[in-house]
Amino acid sequence: MKVHDLLLLPYRFASAFASAQYAAKRGLIGFEFHQFGRRLGWALLKAGRRSALQYLLRPVSSTRYFEFAFARSVLLDLPGEFLDVSSPSLFSLYVAKHGKASSILMINPDCTDVGHTSRVIRDLSINGIHLDCRGVETLATRQDRYDCIWSISVVEHIPYHQGDAEAVRLMYDALRPGGRLILTVPVDRLAWDEYRDTDYYGTQGAPSGNGKIFFQRFYDKSRIYEELIARLEHGPSVVCWFGEITPGIFADYIRQWMRRGYWYTIDDPRHMVDHYREFNSWEDMPGAGVCGLMVEKPA
Repeated sequence: MKVHDLLLLPYRFASAFASAQYAAKRGLIGFEFHQFGRRLGWALLKAGRRSALQYLLRPVSSTRYFEFAFARSVLLDLPGEFLDVSSPSLFSLYVAKHGKASSILMINPDCTDVGHTSRVIRDLSINGIHLDCRGVETLATRQDRYDCIWSISVVEHIPYHQGDAEAVRLMYDALRPGGRLILTVPVDRLAWDEYRDTDYYGTQGAPSGNGKIFFQRFYDKSRIYEELIARLEHGPSVVCWFGEITPGIFADYIRQWMRRGYWYTIDDPRHMVDHYREFNSWEDMPGAGVCGLMVEKPA
């Protein structure tokens, strides 16, 4: 961390705290995950870990407030054997700490991220979580079955043609009868693909014909139903929608984040509670947002 950033840390802690207090008073959905992440941050700080700053300043990012809250709301009531496919790690840490799983296997092709999560789990003495640096495609060659699988804001980043739909099918097939598959994906009024200059996760492969690297796709309702989950024997039991109140807010947020960097995002709680809300349907949404899906496998 640069000297300039160190000098500004007290101000940024104060800003992050004020943003969180503002959002809490206005009932930000999923705020309990912010509180949980902050508690982890204090424990990591007490252990002398630099990773504490991430959890103290911005424990939850942007629409993850809704996505985590949705995933928790449709999680199985009874503990079981769970699989996390490359989701932001905070959700699995939350599930493990609250005794909602017999065991959780977290798989992720980003070995750097796996190493970071492994150190946090060790430092906080969190039990019941196992990690493996591998991708969702490995489910095709394994016989393991799970009571619940979640993949939060992941499948949209799979670059190859129809790879997202194949990933969803593999996860569904890996469920035990009566098991649940929980997904969240970004949505917009029209489906589109986003490309960036760099391979953000280190897993996206070669540049496309335009010299850019695929980053993610945004779905519309038809692309979700006709492509993403069309291969499953059953459609979703629960569907929820959450997004911007005014079109263009999300795009402006991304531009500001890309220009100003990480420090811009510590105001995420205030931004989310002021500019986003839950909608009854995709048709009601004026702009971009996220969709939560829960598919239950027949018993």
